Amino acid sequence: MQKRMKQIKLFKPYVSWRAVWNTVHVLRSGQLAEGPQVKAFEKEFGDAFNVKNVATVNSGTAALELAYELAGIGEGDEVITPVLTCTATNLPLLHRKATIVFADTAHDLNIDIKDVRKKITPRTKAIVFVHFGGNNRGLKELLELAKQKNIILIEDAAQAIGSSFWGKADFTCVSLQAIKALTSGDGGVLICKDDVMHQKARRLRWFGYDRELKQKLGDTDLLEAGYKYHMNDISAAIGRGNLADINKIITHQQKLMVEYKEFGITAHPWFACMLVPRREELRAHLKERGVEGGVYHYRNDQYAVFGGPVKPGKFPIMDEIEDQYLLLPMHMEVTVADVRMIASIIKEFYDRE
Repeated sequence: MQKRMKQIKLFKPYVSWRAVWNTVHVLRSGQLAEGPQVKAFEKEFGDAFNVKNVATVNSGTAALELAYELAGIGEGDEVITPVLTCTATNLPLLHRKATIVFADTAHDLNIDIKDVRKKITPRTKAIVFVHFGGNNRGLKELLELAKQKNIILIEDAAQAIGSSFWGKADFTCVSLQAIKALTSGDGGVLICKDDVMHQKARRLRWFGYDRELKQKLGDTDLLEAGYKYHMNDISAAIGRGNLADINKIITHQQKLMVEYKEFGITAHPWFACMLVPRREELRAHLKERGVEGGVYHYRNDQYAVFGGPVKPGKFPIMDEIEDQYLLLPMHMEVTVADVRMIASIIKEFYDRE
């Protein structure tokens, strides 16, 4: 009987036994909406990552929406943002009728800082830095540049859990979506540098009410139009359970990153990546051997909603690597032996030439 080949997916949710236990407890408690689990999760998240002003929301996209609202981004404001990112980074800017100014990507898939500098104008309201795969290269430079130019800096840190440098911008947006390194099923976190902005974020995530004040006094006046972006206790229970294993998760990430590096493959906390010729042929070769490689995010300037498709030449590095970047698995079910196997499969493919 032929032995079944191990299947290694590009992404796989990690759910700890504590998350399961916490969720069952909440489901039987009768308190499913935002309550004590959310409050505890916010404190534990802040303690775990040494950040303050933590406001949980129901998605990373909601965190971005609130950050753009708090930053005062409106019609005609220019926002410099990476051309290569999840569309969730940029779609909320369209809703606000902002002018999206795409910056080229660098060869490591993060934003090209030189191109950002070129595209700053007197109308630049904000810059968005995306930790692509958890890569923090460029954040320090943009923190300095934003301070120098008096421009708001927003971190899209959706993929950055496990990265050693994040949470430094005016607003930091984290995703806890199903396949992220730390998940609450779906959810997000908004971290505000300013205390006043943090309090406003807490109001805006729940229609505009001060939730604790409303629970004490009953109905209170609404002074600003908010959203329904708050997290519930079910998601928080999952998040708390998984957060208890965060050191285990980060230690595992680091082991895989070191192993990938041994084979010349760059790895970040959420995925490994490489630039390769004949990418689609290599993907098929990996798939035949049970390994899923992927692209996952695509250049945003080619979507009609952002005014695309754009002719080649405007973003030369993106044009160069568009058919070359390949993402490889980095989740909790990938072992060091798996990384060695993946590397050997890639070597086998190119040695055939």
